Amino acid sequence: MSNTNNKNALPDAIIFAQRRLQDLPPLPPQGAIGPEVCAIIHLYLAVWQDVTPAQRQAVSLHVQSCPRCQNELSVLQRATQIVYSLPSSEPSVQVDQALLAAIRARRQADTRSAPAALPPRPLRSRKKQLPMRFIGVLAAAAILILALAFSVPRFINQPLQAFTLPTNLSWNNYVLFSKQAMTNAQGEHYQVMTYHQMQANVINVETVMNGKLDVVVVKDPQKALGLDMMHHVAQWDAQSWVDDTKFFDLDRLRHDLSTGSAVYLGKDHFNGKDVYRIRYPDGHILILDMDYMPVNILPADKNNGTPMYETIQWLYPSKVSASVWSMQVPDNFRMGQLPRHP
Repeated sequence: MSNTNNKNALPDAIIFAQRRLQDLPPLPPQGAIGPEVCAIIHLYLAVWQDVTPAQRQAVSLHVQSCPRCQNELSVLQRATQIVYSLPSSEPSVQVDQALLAAIRARRQADTRSAPAALPPRPLRSRKKQLPMRFIGVLAAAAILILALAFSVPRFINQPLQAFTLPTNLSWNNYVLFSKQAMTNAQGEHYQVMTYHQMQANVINVETVMNGKLDVVVVKDPQKALGLDMMHHVAQWDAQSWVDDTKFFDLDRLRHDLSTGSAVYLGKDHFNGKDVYRIRYPDGHILILDMDYMPVNILPADKNNGTPMYETIQWLYPSKVSASVWSMQVPDNFRMGQLPRHP
């Protein structure tokens, strides 16, 4: 069957899946463990979009503490990513006709009277009905598979509500130091080193290209001073040299998690340590350590798994010189224009 990205297609398949929700086994008690428990949780994960909020909460709490179910979640996410990576297409007319015929056959099978209520029929008559029942079984299986295929992408975009950041968590007591290796459109390599005083939201960014460029910009919420260290030139209003720090905005992260814009992806390992993974609305993945401090960012490009930052460190403000935040133009600098950003 050809791939399609039309989320509104096949409403009968979705209806069929919703009708089958009543056949799900009851959720196990909170804290229960074992293969049987995980098997039930996997059924609810497969139809996540259609379960009740109370069921989602119970399932999410279990997934948080169960490596087996976290692995199942990762499998679903990888499968969804593969589906989304395929080119959009529309099924052929023959596929549509076959699917509609299967749905009609299933509906006819559901509306039949119970066998006990029917008068006995000759063996030949029962044999004639066997292919239709077989078609009904195949139709049910095909519809359920399609229903799951269309419900999994929506489930993946639903946050696991059990994951919440501690209410007393704050990044404001630190200075965030980061280092990035960058490449411009001409293939030239340069480095960007950033100190970010989280509480005052003051940033010092140094951009270095060996032998060609060394620019330092100090920015607070009102102004930005740029210093060309190679040519001793200073320029105000140099905000364009400072990258957006949206990845490390704790208030924004809380908001995105609460609204479902950011999605908790479960636990993983990064540099040999346990971490939490959260996908931002733009596709970037935030890596947090077990103390909920950012460790790195993975790019939105699924084909590039290299972390964005060479280094991320959380420093106490007392360990950073006060001169890093100075916005005084040095005596040996003249006012002018900074070189072009690489």
